Amino acid sequence: MFHMDRSHLSQILKSPLYVRADKDVYQYLLSKGYDVIDGVEAFSGLYGCFRHERADGSEYIKVGYHEGIVDSGTWLAVQDKKSRNRRIPSNNTAKNSRLTGLAKCGHCGHCGYCGYCGYALSLQYRWNVSKTYQWRYFGDQGAHKANGCVKKRLDLRPDDVEKLVFEAMIERLESLIIAKTEKKKPNAETESIKAEIIRLDEEINALMDKLAKSDDTLFGYIQDRIRVIHNKKSDLDERLRTKTRKHKEIDTAPLEEPLSRWDELSIEEKHALAVTMIDVVYVTDENGVDIRFCM
Repeated sequence: MFHMDRSHLSQILKSPLYVRADKDVYQYLLSKGYDVIDGVEAFSGLYGCFRHERADGSEYIKVGYHEGIVDSGTWLAVQDKKSRNRRIPSNNTAKNSRLTGLAKCGHCGHCGYCGYCGYALSLQYRWNVSKTYQWRYFGDQGAHKANGCVKKRLDLRPDDVEKLVFEAMIERLESLIIAKTEKKKPNAETESIKAEIIRLDEEINALMDKLAKSDDTLFGYIQDRIRVIHNKKSDLDERLRTKTRKHKEIDTAPLEEPLSRWDELSIEEKHALAVTMIDVVYVTDENGVDIRFCM
């Protein structure tokens, strides 16, 4: 008898095999960087998609001949939920670093500078020659994937990153306290994100209108351009969703007390506070530490 574990279930939920793929699914797949073989006209809302792997390890998506069984709205909602899920670390892992599950590689998988790797950073250890001190390093799990990141180990040390993150958390808390004393007003960053999303949607719609009348060369160019725009829009959509979920009257009291006695906290307690305040910490040797707060 076959026993389904979480990994198998996760792959099933992620698979486009079962979705009735329509234009929204097409746009989503492009936004996630998939190489979509068929044009948008093939995404009729009836058929599922196959995800194939090439000999070099890269993947591409092709519309199948089988009827999908899950409507696109439900499938896309599941993908959105999965993208926000954060793996709960084991106790042993959490004891290693307060940034477990938060620290991600910010390098590009191929050139090292674009900031698109995104795989979790794991802690690695090395003793000094006399075996009296153990150094900690960040290792990039993305380096072990097919066509993976160029960075296997970062020069930037975990101790330095953790110090920077703590200082940023203190600054963030202070800004939240100050904000509570001010009158409510429209959030400039949120309004800017909304305006940019509208502009990108308009550009996408204009390009979609041109697809039907384009020749093969222009069709390829338009697809590439749509893919770039969708990548930008996907990032903005996620930032806006995060702000919408977190944009409320924030009670800073539960943060003020433990942060004031930071050195007395256990690694688990520090980790819990970091997860409360932070969505992700991107780390690169070239650009340093990029902290994305969720509150």
